[in-house]
Amino acid sequence: MSLLARLKAVQPIVLALLLAIFLRVWAVSLLPQDFDEPVYLQNAYDYADAFRSGDFARVLDYSGNAEHPPFVKLLYSGAVMALGKAATWTNAFFASRAISAFFGVLAVLFLALAVDPLAAGMLAVHTLAVKYTSQVYLEAVPHAMTIAAVLALLRTDKNKTGRWFWLSAAALGVAAASKYSYIPVILVVLGYIAVFEKKIKIQWLLPYGLLALAVFFALDVYLWRDPIARVSDSLAYHVQYSQGQHVEEVGYPWFQPFIWILTSPPGGWHPNVFFYYGFDGIITLLALGGLKREWSARRWLVIWLAAGMIFLLFWPTKWPQYALTVTPALCIMGAESLRRFIFWARTQESYWDYLKEMLPKPDKWLWYAIGAFAFFIAAIYLSAAIKLAVGRVGWSNITRANSFLPSNTVYDLLPLEEGQLLIATEKGAAVWVPAETTDVEPTWLLYTTADSGLANNQVLSLARDTRGNIWFGTASGLSRFDGETWSSFGTVELGLPSGYILSLTATPDGRLYAGTLEGAASWNGVTWTPLEQAAGQTIFAIASSADGGTVWFGTQNGVGSLEVRDDAWTFFPAEAPVNHILIDSFNTLWAATSGAGLARMDNGSWTYFRTSNSGIPFNTVNWVAEVQPGILWLGTSQPASTGGAAAWFDGIEWHTFLTNNSGTSGAEVTVVVVQANQVWMGTRTAGIDLYNLGRQK
Repeated sequence: MSLLARLKAVQPIVLALLLAIFLRVWAVSLLPQDFDEPVYLQNAYDYADAFRSGDFARVLDYSGNAEHPPFVKLLYSGAVMALGKAATWTNAFFASRAISAFFGVLAVLFLALAVDPLAAGMLAVHTLAVKYTSQVYLEAVPHAMTIAAVLALLRTDKNKTGRWFWLSAAALGVAAASKYSYIPVILVVLGYIAVFEKKIKIQWLLPYGLLALAVFFALDVYLWRDPIARVSDSLAYHVQYSQGQHVEEVGYPWFQPFIWILTSPPGGWHPNVFFYYGFDGIITLLALGGLKREWSARRWLVIWLAAGMIFLLFWPTKWPQYALTVTPALCIMGAESLRRFIFWARTQESYWDYLKEMLPKPDKWLWYAIGAFAFFIAAIYLSAAIKLAVGRVGWSNITRANSFLPSNTVYDLLPLEEGQLLIATEKGAAVWVPAETTDVEPTWLLYTTADSGLANNQVLSLARDTRGNIWFGTASGLSRFDGETWSSFGTVELGLPSGYILSLTATPDGRLYAGTLEGAASWNGVTWTPLEQAAGQTIFAIASSADGGTVWFGTQNGVGSLEVRDDAWTFFPAEAPVNHILIDSFNTLWAATSGAGLARMDNGSWTYFRTSNSGIPFNTVNWVAEVQPGILWLGTSQPASTGGAAAWFDGIEWHTFLTNNSGTSGAEVTVVVVQANQVWMGTRTAGIDLYNLGRQK
């Protein structure tokens, strides 16, 4: 074969490979963070920490996400370790996505080399394949390895064994050690090929299985301690989960797998990524059109598709990524149907010359100019899109649309034990309870006037005292819950003209302070005492020193301090009302003001950080929180308009989180707390924005 002929033969393979690389690099850069990605990346960090510390026993016994084999998560941990000191959450996130994309491209290459470059091209553009082999998911490796196992066995000579036979067994073992759900389907396909296509002798099937099992066991380190019990627990978990509450809540119909393969769901989910929307449905229709032909020519493909669809239809868990078990068969069958259609169309055209006179024939330089302009536009768009995609890493949102949050108006947040979070909203309060396992949604406990002792559904402030009682500041007084019974305190009990509880703080000495529209009061565990110096004042915020000896009150005119022992008051006027007060880990007092920016107290006077002299986004600051020592996060409000922004400040540098550089909702931030290594930001109109601190350096 001449060099020119060889180049022409390789050209379709190269084109399919380049297309796969481009689309997966694009998806790696632009896809927003998906639900399971933080879970698998955290697993990778945990494994990396164990390896670095030499704690191999921890690697063997690591039970995080134990329902899935650890091999792919160990690959991701390799990326974390390779990054070393540069292993921030964002860097590790994209490095792990790159590993996934590598195996996604490898799957395309396998098809291009062993079957058909056109089939490889179809797999390269298949939106489900692109999405789930470009994210920190477990799909890419078993997807590639199941293809390798089938194609290697097909290359085995009849009635013989050889390197392809054993390579197929090894690939099967790798796939099993990556994700269990691929194995039932691929075992049917391999069994049919081995017995009916290749006529492999029965005595060779046992060593084939033993080699696959050995590779699987070698890579699934979690099974080394107690293989039978642990694999049994994992499989039992999947069965239980498939019949659990979350699957029932999602409520996908039994025919949902047909929807996944007959449409292009990621094209609708991520139109900025899948600019071509998708050809998944066309590929499936082409494949189905060739069923009769393939049953005669390549029956193993029909077996693959049939076994996969039976599994997907009968298995109750119908997540879209499961469709990757059948996408290779669909692409191979669809490619042959398309090739035959193209041949027929070209034959008709050569005979009738339909298009010869109709199509324009522009000069080649026009095409060069159009291509250059398109490249220029794409480069500008890609640079902006990549910046936004990087900024969105680690962000997620909780709203009424995707959770049981009572209202999208959130006034206060209170971290509780075991990672739980109490949320005060316009229409009641809720406790967010994190899921015990990664495949289960968090649960919610709701408190409203209809099913609890809340005095009012408008819950404005929260506190927990030293006795463990939870206090709810509402628009109609205070409600206390001790875990069993409720008590309420109105204006009469408080001794104040207003029961609109804007602020609450529990101090280490067992006291509780409540701020209202017209004054403040303290609770000693038995009775309430109005604070005379705060009479008539609107108390927006209350904060306490570490020992409870000094209590600070934010008012419409500044900050007042109360020395509890001698009942002495000192007032520090400010240029604007004080919405929130923070005493940071360095014992510095910060005040979030409504119009004067962020204020820091220095030797009894204020230093202001505002838009005119700092990088603060807006001068109306609703909240200031210390998420890490020396690192402040602010919730701000855009004046004379809806919306706002969160901002990060380390004493020198500022960073503002906007919708064009992060995953924030862009709503006004009303409260900021840290819980479970995440920054939780309650907003005025968009629920809760969350940012995963991860391993930020």
